[in-house]
Amino acid sequence: MANKIEGVKDKLLVCAATEFLQKGYKDAPLREIAKNADTSTSSIFVRFGDKAGLFQAIVHPVAENFAQYLMDEFKKFTAQNEKLPVEEMFRYTEEKTHLIVDASYDNFDAFRLVICCADGTEFEDFIGKLADIEAEQTLKYIVSIDNDAVSSGRLSMVLLHMLSSAYWSGVFEAVRHNMTRKDAKKRIFRIQRFFRCGWLDIFNFQEQCN
Repeated sequence: MANKIEGVKDKLLVCAATEFLQKGYKDAPLREIAKNADTSTSSIFVRFGDKAGLFQAIVHPVAENFAQYLMDEFKKFTAQNEKLPVEEMFRYTEEKTHLIVDASYDNFDAFRLVICCADGTEFEDFIGKLADIEAEQTLKYIVSIDNDAVSSGRLSMVLLHMLSSAYWSGVFEAVRHNMTRKDAKKRIFRIQRFFRCGWLDIFNFQEQCN
């Protein structure tokens, strides 16, 4: 039976990743993927159900692991540093920059698929999912330190989500532009510094932005 031929599944995943990277999810033909893997389209349906299942098999573990990693880091911060002063909080998060970059660059092709080629899949709003996590945890931090950013009107829930989305979009531009790991760390560090000054303004600590 097709689903018992050793190596076919792995070869399909490799060939599919290549085809999706070149043409995107919507325009990548299953027939071409099967041909490059020296098998038939029926073997794709047997193993993955459909085209969406094939794409999911490649990127789901990486995308979910990254989202879970982000959530775990926020929980760790909340447990250990919930009331950490704003400036120290920024230093703490900036120190995590290399971990964020490494987590994405260790699975670079999979992240390129998620960021650049996922239109039409369940992963097309991956950055939105990260923004939701970021926004929720940022709000918890604001409440924990009794900051008046929200009550004063300097920050709304819509603006919070916009800023969170803009941050993660900026972070993953490094992947979109195919930067080296070293260059990505430099650029993302500057993005963090940029957002730091903006957040200090929202927190009403402008004088600390230097």
